[in-house]
Amino acid sequence: MNIYKLFTFIILLTNTIVFSQTTIKHTVIKGESIYAIAKKYNVKEAAIYQLNPNVKGKLLQLNTILEIPNNQNTIKENNKITLHKDSSQVQTHIVAAGETLYKISKKYGTTIQELKRLNPKVKKILPTGYLLILKEEIPSIESSSLEVETKVEPNLADESSEEKVTLEPSKTTILIDAASKKLGTKYKRGGTNNKGFDCSGLIFTIFKEINITLPKSSNLQAKTGTKIEQSQAQKGDLIFFTTNGKGTINHVGIITEVLKNEIKFIHASVQLGVIISSTKEPYYSKRFVQINRIL
Repeated sequence: MNIYKLFTFIILLTNTIVFSQTTIKHTVIKGESIYAIAKKYNVKEAAIYQLNPNVKGKLLQLNTILEIPNNQNTIKENNKITLHKDSSQVQTHIVAAGETLYKISKKYGTTIQELKRLNPKVKKILPTGYLLILKEEIPSIESSSLEVETKVEPNLADESSEEKVTLEPSKTTILIDAASKKLGTKYKRGGTNNKGFDCSGLIFTIFKEINITLPKSSNLQAKTGTKIEQSQAQKGDLIFFTTNGKGTINHVGIITEVLKNEIKFIHASVQLGVIISSTKEPYYSKRFVQINRIL
């Protein structure tokens, strides 16, 4: 009998150790979604739902503890640079919105000419998110192995004492920048300022940035502009949902990114405030109604 108990204990202990090695715990923070968490750990959303079936089809609650597949060994590194020697010998900078070669050269004590030499693909337009090489202490870098994430829409051109060119941001860029600055703001019913927003109040406020006055309800906003097919969606379009169980539109967000089979949008969530969500999340994919183009 004692041998049987010992054997059972060893099996349970072994299973516990294996489980701890194959899963990790994640505590949900403000603004997170299953989609965002899956991207963070480089795992599939389905794998998270399999380990946490109680959250499927629901909005995540703050401080919820999730079991996540331990997939750290397969996480891919972004912005890779293949070097002939240690990559620490190359100094880089990720371009932020509004930065120019002139500003970056002053910040790091280099010259525009040197930055252009090290980054031959960069001309007058400096894309946001570009991995810029600042200093090279080794003979050569295989430029073909440089992987960077860029955005199609530029912010500013190079600025120097000899040549200054300014590109006016598009209305779409202004809208998305305005919405992005509200991320993390708490939810407030009827709110239209930084003390709190509801979904339609957020859209109403950011469109004021480009002198467009929209109705203050999502249902009326859905009757503004031109209704388009989901396959034609673009950044800056409005995306509408029904979350009240009645089939009527009562939620809205602004599209920030359109991928092959996914649309990302900024909106004011009742529980999480202003966040970025995705149509790949079951909660929103099931409640999607339409997309409208205002611009």
